[in-house]
Amino acid sequence: MMKDLFWVSVLLLLSITNSWSQQQIDFNLFNGEGELRSIYLQQHQLNDKYSINLDAGSYLGLGNNIWTRWGFRGTIRRKFNDFYSLDFGFMYNRVNYYADNISLDGAIETIDIIRHEYRPHQALHVNYPRFQSSTLKHRLRLEERFFAYDNNNGRDFRMRLRYRILHQGRFDRQPVAPKSFYYRTYAEFNFNIVDEADDVFWIRGRYCIGYGYMFSSKLSADASYFFEHTKPGKDISQVITHIFQFTLRHTINW
Repeated sequence: MMKDLFWVSVLLLLSITNSWSQQQIDFNLFNGEGELRSIYLQQHQLNDKYSINLDAGSYLGLGNNIWTRWGFRGTIRRKFNDFYSLDFGFMYNRVNYYADNISLDGAIETIDIIRHEYRPHQALHVNYPRFQSSTLKHRLRLEERFFAYDNNNGRDFRMRLRYRILHQGRFDRQPVAPKSFYYRTYAEFNFNIVDEADDVFWIRGRYCIGYGYMFSSKLSADASYFFEHTKPGKDISQVITHIFQFTLRHTINW
């Protein structure tokens, strides 16, 4: 019964957040910025060496965040051995910013700004050290980010480096398997390569803790909380963001 309720709750939350994907939620979270994410991730295991990963997500701004966005990504990965793999991918993001503007007659008008992001990436994955009942994974990803703005036909380019270390397992120290709960925890750090921040190299730190359930070898779902701090510039105070994420993971073996 508990497993069924968990599954129904995840599907309900995914449905609700997707239906709100074009709305701004008026919610003050710890007097800061927040984000609510719902993501569907699909992995196609082509053979022992190659896999294709597809994901789509809705990202809602909470609290002082004045935007919503949605996006999708495709990645192809080449596994070399049990320790190393490489992937190449592309992501598209559509971001809708909301800004208040005071007109000449004193009325407050809301202006929508649409930004399109085109993001190719290259990544190295390292699975080390290997444990019998849990996983510890490192990811080093380089992202090139191309932006286009609808309101003024503006163009922009940025580049960043992301490093993530992730650990996943069970509290009873048994291997993650179908019909079992699991935890996920990781830390990720973003670094400025080209114009990601003003005179700052370490841009962002993001720390996650999550809990999920594996229904079968092909289907699992988890809910996660992220604490994120971002430094936009040397003379700008860091921005704290609280992120809540619900993820549905689906594997297809060919």
